[in-house]
Amino acid sequence: MSKANKKKIDGKAVVLGATGGIGSAVVFELAKRERSVIVVARSTKKAKKLFQDINVGIRCADLMDQEETINAVQGADVVYHCVGINYTKWLKEFPIINDNILSAVNEVGANLVFADNLYMYGKMQGDKISEEHPLNAKGKKGKLRMRLAKQILDSHSKGEINAVIVRFGDFYGPNVANGFTKPLLENPVKGKAATWLVDLDKKHSMIYIRDAAKGMVNLSEDLNSYGQIFHVEGAEPVTGREFITMIFQELNQEPKMKVLSEGTINILSVFLPIVKELKELNYEWKYPFIIDGTKYASTFNTKEHTAHNVAIKETLNWFKQN
Repeated sequence: MSKANKKKIDGKAVVLGATGGIGSAVVFELAKRERSVIVVARSTKKAKKLFQDINVGIRCADLMDQEETINAVQGADVVYHCVGINYTKWLKEFPIINDNILSAVNEVGANLVFADNLYMYGKMQGDKISEEHPLNAKGKKGKLRMRLAKQILDSHSKGEINAVIVRFGDFYGPNVANGFTKPLLENPVKGKAATWLVDLDKKHSMIYIRDAAKGMVNLSEDLNSYGQIFHVEGAEPVTGREFITMIFQELNQEPKMKVLSEGTINILSVFLPIVKELKELNYEWKYPFIIDGTKYASTFNTKEHTAHNVAIKETLNWFKQN
């Protein structure tokens, strides 16, 4: 029996990777529920600015260091693992960080909630990607995510920790500024064409970041969910053409769109390390890539989500202000 089973699922929360897209959204969702929150980040300056309007504690920690990680989660009832790392550092840093977080969570006896993606599934088999979808990843990042998730669930099975894994499609929204969302949503704000990957006409699952955070916190507060994997889906799957059209409709402009083709990605990958890391994920855009959130929806008897046009409006407003 894990020490974590004695912890309160709605008690003090510690959010690791708190200034990133999903981490910050989880912090705001917890604050909305009047939970006691400690945010952990590499930069306290960024955290203070980001969370200046809500009451949170702030800790600075290097999660590559085991002692600092243990200190970061002291007093936690629930730890939200929302750590994001540059693609080029994944293979080196993620295994160490994951080890440190599992050790720290075990040390303090907290519950663990892990924000995961869909990379481990590889090319979609069938019509949707459910939690039972085969683990078909061929690339190194997909295989790494497979390994990290297995490590977490194995630790749960051994009674060392109490953990739940939450998986999402590509997310977008306020404070989500990465190599996918910036060319897609910031470019139009600057009067440029929105960029999509590989194929404009394949259906793709997207989720508004605040819906993702709400799903993550809901699962963290349901003790029966621990020891399992859940998919949380957003609004309906869209093609790049549909999504970009909605962006420009919100801006009252004619759509301007361009595609970073598979060939272009292959050429750029020779010169740009970050594009080289993207190359193995082409299957997500070359073929339909659709998440199945039925298990989560039936668990909470809800299919609530923010409509894409509403989420796009809020996201564009954030990019305008930032």
